[in-house]
Amino acid sequence: MSSSYPFPVFSKWTDSPSTSERFYCLTAQPGLDFQEEARNLLAEYDELCGGDSSELMLRFHVSDATRQVPILQSLLGSRQSYVSYVGQPPANGARLALEAWHIDGAASKQIHREDGGSLLTAQWSTYTMLLIGKQSLKATGSYRQMLEEFDWLDSAAAAFSTTVPDLIHRTWIYCRDIDNNYPGLVTGRNEKFQDYRLTPETHYIASTGIEGQSDAPNRLIRMDSWGQIGQVAGQIEYMEALDHLSPTHVYNVAFERGTRIIYGDRSRYYISGTASIDAYGNILHEGDVAQQTRRTLENINALMTNHRGSLSDLKQAVVYLRDWSDLPVVSSILADSPMHQVPLVIVKAPVCRPGWLVEIDAIGLNSCGDPSFQPLN
Repeated sequence: MSSSYPFPVFSKWTDSPSTSERFYCLTAQPGLDFQEEARNLLAEYDELCGGDSSELMLRFHVSDATRQVPILQSLLGSRQSYVSYVGQPPANGARLALEAWHIDGAASKQIHREDGGSLLTAQWSTYTMLLIGKQSLKATGSYRQMLEEFDWLDSAAAAFSTTVPDLIHRTWIYCRDIDNNYPGLVTGRNEKFQDYRLTPETHYIASTGIEGQSDAPNRLIRMDSWGQIGQVAGQIEYMEALDHLSPTHVYNVAFERGTRIIYGDRSRYYISGTASIDAYGNILHEGDVAQQTRRTLENINALMTNHRGSLSDLKQAVVYLRDWSDLPVVSSILADSPMHQVPLVIVKAPVCRPGWLVEIDAIGLNSCGDPSFQPLN
């Protein structure tokens, strides 16, 4: 059985029944060995979701990636989805949590796995979605590994006759020992974005950069990317709330606070990793995790309300804690907010600045589409 957090484990958006979207967040109960936790959690998840025919992504958060990822791979077998593994221990003391995303109605779904990496393509009448990740890295150091991740993403985009800025709209970047290796990540990403001629005016890519281990101990950087083919001008809206959060370039990093993808029948929101920050780029409420959590929620709500959404439109979230002893305080505040209805996982994962004690990223969905664009199906 999943943990007794006071949050649901499942949410759905069904206003367009043929292409409904479903989200799952489950955390194991602590106290069992890893294989038992994994078997129990997978059985519960498969019973809830009904199999992997509509499953796009399955991400596991584990307590010991080097030892546990091979076990999970054996249990999953030939699952036809994009599967991601990240060393971020669940904050409740369990060994395993998972998040999953399903969309119904795809005309085709294919997963390609090779030495270079994994690529899932899911195709509807107008749009093709992609989830992309590299399997292994040859470079050393976080800077060179970040460049190698993007170089491989360049080759994947070229295979679809497009470029990374036109294809990719959301990344999740996991950094081993972030307090030491984040500067290399930032420098590498900034350099690639300069190569792409991305600027604050042309906009960047929504992203979370957070502590997370890979199963290979020498791998300092690992990136998951979501992209889409088929959109036209105006369908990508870059989210901001300048009275609450500064642009990221103010403190020399390059990512969007969030990205809204507008279809004829819905809007999907990708909220980047968000913390207790003000309109000038300063950390607010240093040392006070309760106030940081409240400000983080205020910032996310400001992003959503500026773009025809609200916290109530969030369908899943990941909460990152620097210190898992803060779990009772943070979960209590979340449960007493609109987040009480949002499936989420809470993990131990330090944020890029030591002064931040909590960070949250999320996916939202509502029916605020634009009929001038094609619906998903």
